[in-house]
Amino acid sequence: MTNHSVKYNPKQNPADTWKHNWEVMKPFVHFGIKAMALIGGALIGIIKLLPMLAPHKDEAPKKETRIIKI
Repeated sequence: MTNHSVKYNPKQNPADTWKHNWEVMKPFVHFGIKAMALIGGALIGIIKLLPMLAPHKDEAPKKETRIIKI
């Protein structure tokens, strides 16, 4: 990657400008994609873990069956 200033040149081919812009932005695009994948994986892990942490509501509470005589 060259480190030179690019000024607008009306005679310059637009394809050259797009190529230069891509070369400049490529590291940021790759970082963004990897960051989104990391965040997505973490969110999926959290969502899979949440049902395990919730108490089971299927179990009926046990009633007291002892009779106390006074």
